[in-house]
Amino acid sequence: MVIAEPYLAASSRNLWFLNCILSARHLDSVTQSLCTVSKLIVRSTSAARQHSIARSIFCHISHTLCITYLENPMFNHNTINMRNTNPFVVGIASVVAAVALLAGCTGNTPSSNSLTDTTMQLGWIANVENMGPYVALDKGYYKAEGLHTTIIPGGPSVTVEPLVVSGKALVGLGSTDTVAKAILQGAPIKIVAASLQKNPTSIMSLASAPVNTLKDMVGKRLCIQASGQDILKTVLAANKIDPNSVEFVPANFDPSPLVTGQCDAFTSFLNNQPITLAAQGVKTKTFPLSDYGYNVFSDVFIVSDSTLADTAKRAAVVKMISATARGWRSALDDTDSAASLMVSNYGKNQNLDLAQQKLGAKTYLDLVETDEVKEHGLLTMSDAAIKANIATLSSLGINITAATLFDTSLLADAKPVK
Repeated sequence: MVIAEPYLAASSRNLWFLNCILSARHLDSVTQSLCTVSKLIVRSTSAARQHSIARSIFCHISHTLCITYLENPMFNHNTINMRNTNPFVVGIASVVAAVALLAGCTGNTPSSNSLTDTTMQLGWIANVENMGPYVALDKGYYKAEGLHTTIIPGGPSVTVEPLVVSGKALVGLGSTDTVAKAILQGAPIKIVAASLQKNPTSIMSLASAPVNTLKDMVGKRLCIQASGQDILKTVLAANKIDPNSVEFVPANFDPSPLVTGQCDAFTSFLNNQPITLAAQGVKTKTFPLSDYGYNVFSDVFIVSDSTLADTAKRAAVVKMISATARGWRSALDDTDSAASLMVSNYGKNQNLDLAQQKLGAKTYLDLVETDEVKEHGLLTMSDAAIKANIATLSSLGINITAATLFDTSLLADAKPVK
Protein backbone atom coordinates (compact mmCIF):
# COMPACT_ATOMS: atom_id res chain seq x y z
CA MET A 1 0.00 0.00 0.00
CA VAL A 2 2.85 2.36 0.86
CA ILE A 3 4.41 1.82 -2.55
CA ALA A 4 1.16 2.04 -4.50
CA GLU A 5 -0.40 5.13 -2.95
CA PRO A 6 2.10 7.68 -4.31
CA TYR A 7 1.40 6.44 -7.87
CA LEU A 8 -2.34 6.81 -7.51
CA ALA A 9 -2.09 10.05 -5.57
CA ALA A 10 -0.03 12.01 -8.06
CA SER A 11 1.10 11.21 -11.56
CA SER A 12 4.32 13.14 -10.90
CA ARG A 13 5.38 10.30 -8.61
CA ASN A 14 4.95 7.56 -11.23
CA LEU A 15 8.67 7.34 -11.86
CA TRP A 16 9.38 6.97 -8.15
CA PHE A 17 6.92 4.11 -7.88
CA LEU A 18 8.28 2.30 -10.91
CA ASN A 19 11.86 2.68 -9.76
CA CYS A 20 10.87 1.15 -6.42
CA ILE A 21 9.56 -1.90 -8.26
CA LEU A 22 12.43 -2.17 -10.71
CA SER A 23 15.14 -1.66 -8.11
CA ALA A 24 13.79 -4.44 -5.89
CA ARG A 25 16.60 -6.85 -5.12
CA HIS A 26 14.32 -9.87 -4.86
CA LEU A 27 11.72 -11.10 -7.31
CA ASP A 28 9.18 -11.75 -4.59
CA SER A 29 9.34 -8.03 -3.74
CA VAL A 30 8.52 -7.15 -7.33
CA THR A 31 5.67 -9.63 -7.42
CA GLN A 32 4.27 -8.41 -4.11
CA SER A 33 4.47 -4.78 -5.22
CA LEU A 34 2.66 -5.51 -8.49
CA CYS A 35 -0.06 -7.48 -6.72
CA THR A 36 -0.58 -4.66 -4.24
CA VAL A 37 -0.90 -1.93 -6.83
CA SER A 38 -3.08 -4.09 -9.09
CA LYS A 39 -5.55 -4.73 -6.29
CA LEU A 40 -5.59 -1.06 -5.36
CA ILE A 41 -6.17 -0.02 -8.97
CA VAL A 42 -9.11 -2.41 -9.31
CA ARG A 43 -10.66 -1.27 -6.02
CA SER A 44 -10.14 2.43 -6.45
CA THR A 45 -10.76 3.27 -10.10
CA SER A 46 -13.19 2.83 -12.95
CA ALA A 47 -12.58 0.30 -15.72
CA ALA A 48 -11.43 2.99 -18.11
CA ARG A 49 -9.05 4.42 -15.48
CA GLN A 50 -7.71 0.93 -14.69
CA HIS A 51 -6.88 0.48 -18.36
CA SER A 52 -5.15 3.86 -18.58
CA ILE A 53 -3.07 3.39 -15.42
CA ALA A 54 -2.02 -0.14 -16.26
CA ARG A 55 -1.03 0.80 -19.79
CA SER A 56 1.14 3.63 -18.43
CA ILE A 57 2.87 1.21 -16.07
CA PHE A 58 3.45 -1.27 -18.87
CA CYS A 59 4.92 1.34 -21.22
CA HIS A 60 7.28 2.72 -18.57
CA ILE A 61 8.41 -0.71 -17.39
CA SER A 62 9.02 -1.85 -20.96
CA HIS A 63 11.16 1.22 -21.62
CA THR A 64 13.13 0.81 -18.42
CA LEU A 65 13.69 -2.90 -19.01
CA CYS A 66 15.06 -2.22 -22.47
CA ILE A 67 17.66 0.11 -20.95
CA THR A 68 18.43 -2.43 -18.24
CA TYR A 69 18.86 -5.13 -20.83
CA LEU A 70 21.28 -3.07 -22.91
CA GLU A 71 23.37 -1.88 -19.96
CA ASN A 72 23.44 -5.04 -17.83
CA PRO A 73 26.41 -7.38 -18.50
CA MET A 74 24.51 -10.38 -17.20
CA PHE A 75 22.59 -10.53 -20.50
CA ASN A 76 24.02 -12.12 -23.62
CA HIS A 77 22.96 -9.69 -26.34
CA ASN A 78 23.95 -12.03 -29.16
CA THR A 79 21.40 -14.71 -28.36
CA ILE A 80 17.71 -14.87 -27.55
CA ASN A 81 16.83 -18.00 -25.63
CA MET A 82 13.06 -18.48 -25.44
CA ARG A 83 13.59 -21.02 -22.65
CA ASN A 84 16.05 -18.89 -20.61
CA THR A 85 16.07 -20.09 -16.99
CA ASN A 86 18.03 -17.19 -15.51
CA PRO A 87 15.81 -16.18 -12.57
CA PHE A 88 16.20 -12.48 -13.25
CA VAL A 89 15.28 -12.92 -16.91
CA VAL A 90 12.31 -15.10 -16.02
CA GLY A 91 11.21 -12.61 -13.41
CA ILE A 92 11.46 -9.67 -15.78
CA ALA A 93 9.46 -11.57 -18.39
CA SER A 94 6.82 -12.36 -15.79
CA VAL A 95 6.59 -8.72 -14.73
CA VAL A 96 6.16 -7.50 -18.29
CA ALA A 97 3.62 -10.22 -19.11
CA ALA A 98 1.58 -9.52 -15.99
CA VAL A 99 1.46 -5.79 -16.51
CA ALA A 100 0.76 -6.25 -20.23
CA LEU A 101 -2.23 -8.40 -19.35
CA LEU A 102 -3.49 -5.76 -16.94
CA ALA A 103 -2.96 -3.03 -19.51
CA GLY A 104 -4.79 -4.87 -22.25
CA CYS A 105 -2.14 -3.83 -24.80
CA THR A 106 -4.80 -2.18 -26.97
CA GLY A 107 -3.03 1.04 -27.87
CA ASN A 108 -5.51 3.83 -28.59
CA THR A 109 -8.44 1.53 -29.47
CA PRO A 110 -11.29 1.82 -26.92
CA SER A 111 -11.70 -1.30 -24.81
CA SER A 112 -14.93 -3.23 -25.37
CA ASN A 113 -16.32 -2.27 -21.98
CA SER A 114 -15.82 1.43 -22.75
CA LEU A 115 -18.16 1.34 -25.77
CA THR A 116 -21.76 2.52 -25.44
CA ASP A 117 -24.32 -0.08 -26.52
CA THR A 118 -26.81 1.21 -29.10
CA THR A 119 -29.45 -0.49 -31.23
CA MET A 120 -30.82 0.52 -34.62
CA GLN A 121 -34.10 -1.04 -35.77
CA LEU A 122 -34.52 -1.07 -39.54
CA GLY A 123 -37.86 -0.80 -41.25
CA TRP A 124 -36.89 -3.19 -44.02
CA ILE A 125 -34.63 -6.19 -44.58
CA ALA A 126 -30.84 -6.20 -44.80
CA ASN A 127 -30.36 -5.23 -48.44
CA VAL A 128 -28.95 -2.20 -50.28
CA GLU A 129 -31.77 -0.02 -48.96
CA ASN A 130 -29.88 -0.13 -45.67
CA MET A 131 -26.35 -0.27 -47.04
CA GLY A 132 -25.41 3.01 -45.32
CA PRO A 133 -25.74 1.69 -41.74
CA TYR A 134 -24.25 -1.70 -42.63
CA VAL A 135 -21.21 -0.19 -44.36
CA ALA A 136 -20.74 2.02 -41.28
CA LEU A 137 -20.85 -1.09 -39.10
CA ASP A 138 -18.50 -3.04 -41.35
CA LYS A 139 -15.92 -0.25 -41.56
CA GLY A 140 -15.97 0.40 -37.81
CA TYR A 141 -17.45 3.90 -38.01
CA TYR A 142 -19.75 3.31 -35.03
CA LYS A 143 -16.89 1.91 -32.98
CA ALA A 144 -14.79 4.95 -33.89
CA GLU A 145 -17.52 7.06 -32.27
CA GLY A 146 -17.30 4.96 -29.10
CA LEU A 147 -20.41 2.92 -29.89
CA HIS A 148 -21.15 -0.79 -29.94
CA THR A 149 -24.06 -0.73 -32.39
CA THR A 150 -26.42 -3.59 -33.15
CA ILE A 151 -28.50 -3.34 -36.33
CA ILE A 152 -31.76 -5.31 -36.34
CA PRO A 153 -33.34 -6.01 -39.76
CA GLY A 154 -37.01 -5.22 -40.29
CA GLY A 155 -39.56 -6.50 -42.77
CA PRO A 156 -43.22 -6.31 -43.78
CA SER A 157 -44.42 -7.41 -40.33
CA VAL A 158 -42.22 -5.01 -38.33
CA THR A 159 -43.67 -1.80 -36.88
CA VAL A 160 -40.74 0.37 -35.85
CA GLU A 161 -42.38 3.14 -33.81
CA PRO A 162 -43.46 0.99 -30.79
CA LEU A 163 -39.97 -0.50 -30.57
CA VAL A 164 -38.50 3.00 -30.28
CA VAL A 165 -41.09 4.13 -27.73
CA SER A 166 -40.49 1.04 -25.57
CA GLY A 167 -36.73 1.58 -25.63
CA LYS A 168 -35.96 -1.70 -27.40
CA ALA A 169 -34.31 0.40 -30.10
CA LEU A 170 -32.49 3.67 -29.51
CA VAL A 171 -33.02 4.61 -33.16
CA GLY A 172 -35.53 3.30 -35.68
CA LEU A 173 -35.80 3.84 -39.42
CA GLY A 174 -39.23 4.53 -40.89
CA SER A 175 -41.33 6.75 -43.12
CA THR A 176 -42.33 10.34 -42.39
CA ASP A 177 -46.07 9.86 -42.89
CA THR A 178 -46.17 6.81 -40.62
CA VAL A 179 -44.27 8.65 -37.89
CA ALA A 180 -46.57 11.66 -38.20
CA LYS A 181 -49.66 9.47 -37.80
CA ALA A 182 -48.12 7.76 -34.77
CA ILE A 183 -47.36 11.11 -33.12
CA LEU A 184 -50.92 12.31 -33.68
CA GLN A 185 -52.08 9.13 -31.96
CA GLY A 186 -49.93 9.92 -28.93
CA ALA A 187 -46.54 8.33 -29.65
CA PRO A 188 -43.77 10.40 -27.94
CA ILE A 189 -41.29 10.32 -30.84
CA LYS A 190 -39.59 12.64 -33.33
CA ILE A 191 -37.66 12.50 -36.59
CA VAL A 192 -34.05 13.66 -36.19
CA ALA A 193 -32.43 12.83 -39.57
CA ALA A 194 -33.40 11.60 -43.04
CA SER A 195 -31.55 9.06 -45.17
CA LEU A 196 -33.57 9.40 -48.37
CA GLN A 197 -34.20 13.00 -49.38
CA LYS A 198 -36.40 11.92 -52.30
CA ASN A 199 -39.22 9.46 -51.77
CA PRO A 200 -38.82 6.38 -54.00
CA THR A 201 -42.57 5.93 -54.62
CA SER A 202 -43.04 5.91 -58.37
CA ILE A 203 -45.19 4.85 -61.33
CA MET A 204 -43.72 2.09 -63.49
CA SER A 205 -44.83 0.95 -66.93
CA LEU A 206 -43.40 -1.26 -69.65
CA ALA A 207 -41.00 0.47 -72.02
CA SER A 208 -43.00 -1.01 -74.90
CA ALA A 209 -46.15 0.80 -73.68
CA PRO A 210 -44.83 3.70 -71.60
CA VAL A 211 -46.79 5.91 -69.24
CA ASN A 212 -44.50 8.93 -69.25
CA THR A 213 -46.33 11.48 -67.10
CA LEU A 214 -49.03 11.70 -64.48
CA LYS A 215 -51.48 13.01 -67.10
CA ASP A 216 -50.88 9.88 -69.14
CA MET A 217 -52.52 7.96 -66.29
CA VAL A 218 -55.98 9.08 -67.38
CA GLY A 219 -57.95 6.11 -68.67
CA LYS A 220 -55.25 3.65 -67.60
CA ARG A 221 -55.37 0.66 -65.23
CA LEU A 222 -53.02 1.11 -62.28
CA CYS A 223 -51.94 -1.83 -60.14
CA ILE A 224 -51.69 -0.37 -56.65
CA GLN A 225 -51.29 -1.56 -53.08
CA ALA A 226 -54.00 -0.68 -50.56
CA SER A 227 -51.57 1.47 -48.57
CA GLY A 228 -50.86 3.67 -51.60
CA GLN A 229 -54.35 4.47 -52.81
CA ASP A 230 -54.86 7.58 -50.68
CA ILE A 231 -51.45 8.87 -51.73
CA LEU A 232 -52.20 8.45 -55.44
CA LYS A 233 -55.62 10.04 -55.15
CA THR A 234 -54.11 13.03 -53.35
CA VAL A 235 -51.28 13.45 -55.86
CA LEU A 236 -53.69 13.18 -58.80
CA ALA A 237 -56.05 15.75 -57.29
CA ALA A 238 -53.19 18.12 -56.45
CA ASN A 239 -52.19 18.03 -60.12
CA LYS A 240 -55.78 18.71 -61.26
CA ILE A 241 -56.41 15.15 -62.43
CA ASP A 242 -59.67 13.45 -61.44
CA PRO A 243 -58.74 10.38 -59.36
CA ASN A 244 -61.79 8.60 -60.78
CA SER A 245 -60.25 8.82 -64.25
CA VAL A 246 -57.72 6.16 -63.23
CA GLU A 247 -58.81 2.56 -62.64
CA PHE A 248 -57.23 1.15 -59.50
CA VAL A 249 -56.43 -2.58 -59.68
CA PRO A 250 -55.64 -4.11 -56.24
CA ALA A 251 -52.15 -5.61 -56.11
CA ASN A 252 -49.31 -6.49 -53.76
CA PHE A 253 -45.66 -5.60 -54.31
CA ASP A 254 -45.01 -8.28 -56.93
CA PRO A 255 -44.75 -6.56 -60.37
CA SER A 256 -45.80 -9.67 -62.30
CA PRO A 257 -49.31 -8.30 -63.10
CA LEU A 258 -47.69 -5.51 -65.13
CA VAL A 259 -45.69 -8.00 -67.18
CA THR A 260 -48.71 -10.25 -67.79
CA GLY A 261 -50.90 -7.34 -68.93
CA GLN A 262 -53.28 -7.13 -65.97
CA CYS A 263 -52.59 -3.41 -65.72
CA ASP A 264 -51.01 -0.57 -67.69
CA ALA A 265 -48.93 0.84 -64.85
CA PHE A 266 -47.71 -0.28 -61.45
CA THR A 267 -47.14 1.64 -58.21
CA SER A 268 -43.53 0.84 -57.43
CA PHE A 269 -40.42 1.99 -55.61
CA LEU A 270 -37.51 3.23 -57.70
CA ASN A 271 -35.13 1.05 -55.73
CA ASN A 272 -37.20 -2.12 -55.95
CA GLN A 273 -39.58 -3.35 -58.67
CA PRO A 274 -37.91 -1.64 -61.66
CA ILE A 275 -34.64 -3.25 -60.59
CA THR A 276 -36.30 -6.65 -60.19
CA LEU A 277 -37.69 -6.52 -63.73
CA ALA A 278 -34.44 -5.15 -65.18
CA ALA A 279 -32.59 -8.14 -63.74
CA GLN A 280 -35.11 -10.33 -65.58
CA GLY A 281 -34.47 -8.50 -68.83
CA VAL A 282 -37.75 -6.55 -68.76
CA LYS A 283 -37.33 -2.90 -69.75
CA THR A 284 -39.51 -0.36 -67.96
CA LYS A 285 -40.29 3.34 -67.84
CA THR A 286 -40.55 4.93 -64.40
CA PHE A 287 -41.20 8.38 -62.97
CA PRO A 288 -41.16 9.35 -59.26
CA LEU A 289 -44.15 10.95 -57.57
CA SER A 290 -41.75 13.46 -56.03
CA ASP A 291 -41.78 15.12 -59.46
CA TYR A 292 -45.45 15.86 -58.82
CA GLY A 293 -45.32 17.22 -55.30
CA TYR A 294 -45.08 14.09 -53.18
CA ASN A 295 -42.27 15.40 -50.98
CA VAL A 296 -41.83 13.04 -48.05
CA PHE A 297 -38.54 11.93 -46.50
CA SER A 298 -37.96 8.18 -46.38
CA ASP A 299 -35.87 6.01 -44.06
CA VAL A 300 -35.93 8.69 -41.39
CA PHE A 301 -34.23 8.39 -37.98
CA ILE A 302 -36.87 8.01 -35.26
CA VAL A 303 -36.07 8.56 -31.56
CA SER A 304 -38.20 8.85 -28.45
CA ASP A 305 -38.78 12.08 -26.55
CA SER A 306 -37.25 10.44 -23.48
CA THR A 307 -34.04 9.81 -25.44
CA LEU A 308 -33.91 13.46 -26.47
CA ALA A 309 -34.31 14.46 -22.82
CA ASP A 310 -31.48 12.17 -21.70
CA THR A 311 -28.09 13.83 -22.26
CA ALA A 312 -26.13 10.59 -22.63
CA LYS A 313 -28.64 8.91 -24.94
CA ARG A 314 -29.00 12.03 -27.05
CA ALA A 315 -25.22 12.18 -27.43
CA ALA A 316 -25.21 8.53 -28.54
CA VAL A 317 -27.81 9.30 -31.23
CA VAL A 318 -25.70 12.22 -32.47
CA LYS A 319 -22.76 9.82 -32.82
CA MET A 320 -24.95 7.31 -34.64
CA ILE A 321 -25.96 10.02 -37.11
CA SER A 322 -22.31 10.94 -37.72
CA ALA A 323 -21.24 7.31 -38.20
CA THR A 324 -24.20 6.44 -40.44
CA ALA A 325 -23.52 9.48 -42.63
CA ARG A 326 -19.96 8.22 -43.08
CA GLY A 327 -21.37 4.83 -43.97
CA TRP A 328 -23.60 6.33 -46.65
CA ARG A 329 -20.67 8.32 -48.02
CA SER A 330 -18.59 5.17 -48.40
CA ALA A 331 -21.51 3.22 -49.86
CA LEU A 332 -22.33 5.89 -52.45
CA ASP A 333 -18.67 6.18 -53.42
CA ASP A 334 -18.52 2.45 -54.22
CA THR A 335 -22.03 1.07 -54.71
CA ASP A 336 -20.80 -2.22 -56.17
CA SER A 337 -18.74 -3.01 -53.08
CA ALA A 338 -21.64 -2.02 -50.83
CA ALA A 339 -23.97 -4.33 -52.76
CA SER A 340 -21.46 -7.18 -52.55
CA LEU A 341 -21.19 -6.65 -48.79
CA MET A 342 -24.95 -6.94 -48.38
CA VAL A 343 -25.19 -10.07 -50.54
CA SER A 344 -22.21 -11.93 -49.06
CA ASN A 345 -22.49 -10.85 -45.44
CA TYR A 346 -25.34 -8.99 -43.78
CA GLY A 347 -28.08 -10.06 -46.20
CA LYS A 348 -26.79 -13.52 -47.03
CA ASN A 349 -29.86 -15.17 -45.47
CA GLN A 350 -32.10 -13.22 -47.85
CA ASN A 351 -30.78 -15.02 -50.96
CA LEU A 352 -30.15 -11.65 -52.61
CA ASP A 353 -29.17 -11.50 -56.26
CA LEU A 354 -25.86 -9.66 -56.67
CA ALA A 355 -26.65 -8.18 -60.10
CA GLN A 356 -30.00 -6.90 -58.85
CA GLN A 357 -28.48 -5.45 -55.69
CA LYS A 358 -25.78 -3.66 -57.69
CA LEU A 359 -28.42 -2.06 -59.91
CA GLY A 360 -30.50 -1.15 -56.87
CA ALA A 361 -27.56 0.42 -55.06
CA LYS A 362 -27.03 2.87 -57.90
CA THR A 363 -30.57 4.25 -57.55
CA TYR A 364 -29.61 5.68 -54.16
CA LEU A 365 -27.19 8.11 -55.76
CA ASP A 366 -30.18 10.33 -56.61
CA LEU A 367 -32.41 9.42 -53.66
CA VAL A 368 -29.83 10.10 -50.94
CA GLU A 369 -27.50 12.70 -52.41
CA THR A 370 -29.43 15.77 -53.56
CA ASP A 371 -28.19 19.31 -54.11
CA GLU A 372 -29.17 20.17 -50.53
CA VAL A 373 -27.17 17.22 -49.24
CA LYS A 374 -24.15 18.35 -51.22
CA GLU A 375 -24.45 21.71 -49.46
CA HIS A 376 -25.39 20.65 -45.92
CA GLY A 377 -24.29 17.03 -45.62
CA LEU A 378 -25.80 13.56 -45.71
CA LEU A 379 -28.93 12.84 -43.64
CA THR A 380 -29.75 16.55 -43.62
CA MET A 381 -33.25 17.99 -43.19
CA SER A 382 -33.26 21.53 -44.55
CA ASP A 383 -35.92 24.07 -43.60
CA ALA A 384 -37.19 24.09 -47.20
CA ALA A 385 -37.46 20.30 -47.31
CA ILE A 386 -39.23 20.18 -43.95
CA LYS A 387 -41.72 22.79 -45.17
CA ALA A 388 -42.38 20.69 -48.29
CA ASN A 389 -42.87 17.58 -46.14
CA ILE A 390 -45.40 19.33 -43.91
CA ALA A 391 -47.30 20.59 -46.97
CA THR A 392 -47.44 17.08 -48.48
CA LEU A 393 -48.64 15.58 -45.21
CA SER A 394 -51.32 18.25 -44.95
CA SER A 395 -52.57 17.38 -48.44
CA LEU A 396 -52.91 13.79 -47.24
CA GLY A 397 -55.02 14.92 -44.29
CA ILE A 398 -52.16 14.55 -41.81
CA ASN A 399 -52.10 17.90 -40.03
CA ILE A 400 -49.00 18.28 -37.90
CA THR A 401 -46.51 21.05 -37.23
CA ALA A 402 -42.82 20.90 -38.06
CA ALA A 403 -41.87 21.38 -34.40
CA THR A 404 -44.03 18.43 -33.38
CA LEU A 405 -42.61 16.10 -36.04
CA PHE A 406 -38.96 17.13 -36.46
CA ASP A 407 -35.95 17.96 -34.28
CA THR A 408 -32.97 19.20 -36.29
CA SER A 409 -30.75 20.03 -33.31
CA LEU A 410 -29.01 16.64 -33.41
CA LEU A 411 -27.97 17.15 -37.02
CA ALA A 412 -26.47 20.48 -35.95
CA ASP A 413 -24.38 18.66 -33.33
CA ALA A 414 -23.34 15.80 -35.62
CA LYS A 415 -20.24 15.82 -37.80
CA PRO A 416 -21.27 16.90 -41.32
CA VAL A 417 -20.40 14.44 -44.07
CA LYS A 418 -20.75 15.66 -47.65
